[in-house]
Amino acid sequence: MEKRIMVTKKNGTKEVFQGRKIVDAIRQSARRAMVQLSQQDESTVVQEVLAKIEGSETTVEKIHTMVENALDIVNADVAKAYRDYRNYKQEFARMFEEVREDADNITFGEDRDNANSDSSLVSTKRALIFNSLEKRLYQRFFLSPEQNQAEKDGYIYVHDKNARLLTMNCCLFDMANVLNGGFTMGNLPYNEPGTLDTAFDVIGDVILSAAGQQYGGFTIPEIDKVLAYYAEKSYHKYLSSY
Repeated sequence: MEKRIMVTKKNGTKEVFQGRKIVDAIRQSARRAMVQLSQQDESTVVQEVLAKIEGSETTVEKIHTMVENALDIVNADVAKAYRDYRNYKQEFARMFEEVREDADNITFGEDRDNANSDSSLVSTKRALIFNSLEKRLYQRFFLSPEQNQAEKDGYIYVHDKNARLLTMNCCLFDMANVLNGGFTMGNLPYNEPGTLDTAFDVIGDVILSAAGQQYGGFTIPEIDKVLAYYAEKSYHKYLSSY
């Protein structure tokens, strides 16, 4: 029978020690390691942890360490899977703490990294906070350890890490193809422009929307040729009207 032990969780609350939670956690690690632990193995881990607890109180962090040590005895592969997952969660906790610090600095201060962004605006602050998160996700999940180390040592520099996961860079936008026959933008249908002045208005809407979905330069190549078609449509329309 398990002795009554109070466990202090990370958020400061307390609960009674439950060996079943340890069993559930090590089973998940065993699945990740593609290992089947026996009931005896699971019981051994719980008993090893109970034997190491001194007194009637402990913390979640201490229990994690005890579980790791017990798994080292039972199965090294499962121990590694458990340890890797724990390190993964700790790394994420550190990453989000860094993002929180950035968010505080942006919310209550100013960000001068980009002269084109007015960090006093709420919309810009939101974007900057998201950029802080995306930058760290890019470093964690896209760059290899070797690339991260090379950048840290100054051999390379990966620019715009805060935008690379979700968007593209330096777009040559095919405006003629978008306008031809009409299109849908923002869940609203747009008809193909019938005159030059309407084409200017619609192109302005498209640029505003499309440029916001990417980073870097946004170019409409040969815009004169795109507009020539609508200039001709205007000519024929006004010629027939007057």
